[in-house]
Amino acid sequence: MGILVLNATGNVGGSTLEALVAAGQEVSAGARQPERIADLPGVRRVRFDYADPTSWDGALEGATRLFLMSPPGVANPLPLVAPFLEAALPRLERVVFMTADGVQYDDNIPLRRLELQIEASGVAFAHLRPNWFMQNFHTFWWGGIQATGKILVPAADARTAFVDTRDIGAVAAALLLADEAPNAGLPVSGPESLTYAEAADILTRESGRAVGYQHVEPEDFRQALLQAGLPEDYAAFMLVIFGAVRDGFAAAVNDTVLRFTGRNPRTVADYARDTFSKA
Repeated sequence: MGILVLNATGNVGGSTLEALVAAGQEVSAGARQPERIADLPGVRRVRFDYADPTSWDGALEGATRLFLMSPPGVANPLPLVAPFLEAALPRLERVVFMTADGVQYDDNIPLRRLELQIEASGVAFAHLRPNWFMQNFHTFWWGGIQATGKILVPAADARTAFVDTRDIGAVAAALLLADEAPNAGLPVSGPESLTYAEAADILTRESGRAVGYQHVEPEDFRQALLQAGLPEDYAAFMLVIFGAVRDGFAAAVNDTVLRFTGRNPRTVADYARDTFSKA
């Protein structure tokens, strides 16, 4: 089989690539800057950009199975990703698409519309709908932690079943390699549901760094995102999804990682020992 992994320089795409290589697969890996893709045995690094259709054919060459996700930091990926899917789907037999948990509740959400486009094409598919990434602690929230010693988000005391992106990648690889696809949406969580305060305590204990948590009001959070350079529409999108967190939609734990990889998902403590102290 020919497998193409897109967003191969990101946390999830990179983890998917590593899992496929560990399984002995030869893989094509696409990114806007292919030189940043890990130099792994059996990996063909190719340039790919949703916004540049001239990059599509070369990336898709020989591919029958595809892992994709929408470009990070884009609130409405539909105008970028839908034209690529229209061109790619007739060439493929299976698509593993990482979206987000919760999109299944509204067919007007751009990510859900992309899911529906894949479903309507007739290809075999799996929609991965992960919970909040553990890796956000040392990427998205790390600047705030360095500046204040605190995770500053509008989550109140709500619980979240944080998931390690390495586990998402392992599930994606298993679905790409399986004989059959589930043709379904799959929520992906970690093994425990924690408040941000509880997660901060674990990070403190495991990393040796003092990390706290402070709830911030949504408008203050929006202003902080804008000051950090995020676009208006993406800042508004973040407020919506944190509203869902406060309403309890991120709290559920599921067995997807165990079911498709044969092992339990990593805990926040596992993640902290492996990653946070090195950030």
